[in-house]
Amino acid sequence: MTGVLKTILFLIIIYYMWKLMLRLFFPIVAKKAFEKAQQTMEDRMRQAYDSQQRNAGFEGDVTIQKGAGKQRKSISEDEGEYVDFEEVKDR
Repeated sequence: MTGVLKTILFLIIIYYMWKLMLRLFFPIVAKKAFEKAQQTMEDRMRQAYDSQQRNAGFEGDVTIQKGAGKQRKSISEDEGEYVDFEEVKDR
């Protein structure tokens, strides 16, 4: 019988220690994770801004980029453009 009481007491002590540890260390771990995510986002934004500045060229310049390997579909003479219209009745 004393073995069962020792086991129950041991489980209760473990439960409360776990609860205490979680209450003490969870805010620290969460703060570190948040700071790491924030730093990662700042780095990505900085890289995007830097690459945009490098590709910007001079103000007022126009750059046309053509897709590599894109081929236009040829439309036969039989086909036309579909135009949606609405009939209006005269009175």
